[in-house]
Amino acid sequence: MDQFLRLGLTFSLNSVVGGSIAQDCLFGIPRRSTIKANLGALKTDTVNIAIHGHAPMMAMKVIETARSEKFVKMAKEAGAAGIQFYGICCSGLSSMYRLGGVIPLSNANGSELVVATGALDLWLADIQEIFPGIMDVANCYKTVVVTTNESNRLPGAEHIGYKRDLEDIDKLPELAEKIVTRAIESFANRRDVKRHIPPHEMEAEVGFGLEELSEHFGGSVEPIAEALKDGRIRGIINLAGCTNTRIVFEKAIVDIVDILLKNNILVFTNGCASFPMAKLGYCSTKGQEKCGGSLKAFLGDSLPPVLHFGECIDNAHAVGTFATIAGFTGHPIKDLPFAEVTPEWSNEKGVGAALAFRMLGFDSYHCVHAPVQGSQKVRDFLYGGTREILGSCMNVDPDPQKVAARIIADFEAARKNIGWD
Repeated sequence: MDQFLRLGLTFSLNSVVGGSIAQDCLFGIPRRSTIKANLGALKTDTVNIAIHGHAPMMAMKVIETARSEKFVKMAKEAGAAGIQFYGICCSGLSSMYRLGGVIPLSNANGSELVVATGALDLWLADIQEIFPGIMDVANCYKTVVVTTNESNRLPGAEHIGYKRDLEDIDKLPELAEKIVTRAIESFANRRDVKRHIPPHEMEAEVGFGLEELSEHFGGSVEPIAEALKDGRIRGIINLAGCTNTRIVFEKAIVDIVDILLKNNILVFTNGCASFPMAKLGYCSTKGQEKCGGSLKAFLGDSLPPVLHFGECIDNAHAVGTFATIAGFTGHPIKDLPFAEVTPEWSNEKGVGAALAFRMLGFDSYHCVHAPVQGSQKVRDFLYGGTREILGSCMNVDPDPQKVAARIIADFEAARKNIGWD
């Protein structure tokens, strides 16, 4: 178990923090913008490309290439009004707030529903959480699926990619041109395909982070800390994690957030759990109608109740914000009304991510049990046994309302313990 905790640190520092720093250096820090979300935002007169995966290098280069004068002209010559990008899972979120103009549609578990609209000309499948079932649906609608990573090929998909060890990463511009060209060809070949686009779209504010929030509050996030101390904000959660086919799709996420907002708890979100927040209006100022009075008053006219931090590894941006807020309160994270909430986590990666947060002092809350039932001792250690060592533990209940109630009770206890009430 000591070694397991070391792996939690490794996951946090190498995979999450290291990846986040690298992306910020290569592509820039998140910047706030307003986007359209949900399937109703799909267009019918453009070359439509979906970005799906976790490695941003190819996605960023493809978008950059498609927006060049050469390919915009090529698309119009093929009869399209232009080239439009859509986000599935993390690479879609990363490019959304860094490059702008990328419309988020769904997390990984909803990907086949997106293909079934018939609106996509090319599906760019990069790496991680790419399901083989996509091919069955894509073939029904003549949607071209392109894989880019050797470790993630799909039977029947076209492969336009680089080597797994990235030794040929210098070929990215050439590969990107091939992919965009293939998308335009697909558009021309799919004019007889019927589109089934639901009439539901939503505006969402995205691209929040420590820098953006500091700028919003005049140079510092201290006003958030002050609102936390005086009770206008009762606590803050980081809402993240995948969705899980063992329970109703995205329902636990929405049910928990509804209860927390009514109880004046602010929500940061990123990764797959952020998609229902964006497409159902929680990331819009209109979402303030779901808030309790004091949280709504704090948000004012310009902030949504759920602050969208971006993709999975933008947990690092969220943690940086939590740590800065904690600094202004004068208390360590483990004593504050902070929590990591991943209601529908679905795989081993989720265990590592939640553990990384607990290593920092955040209690974690879930509606699905972790895949650690093989040993009662391991389960007991991860669920409650870390409290003495880390000051944090894992809390699981299949009922979202009970999870929300537990978070509220734990936040109130934390506030009482540090003398805020």
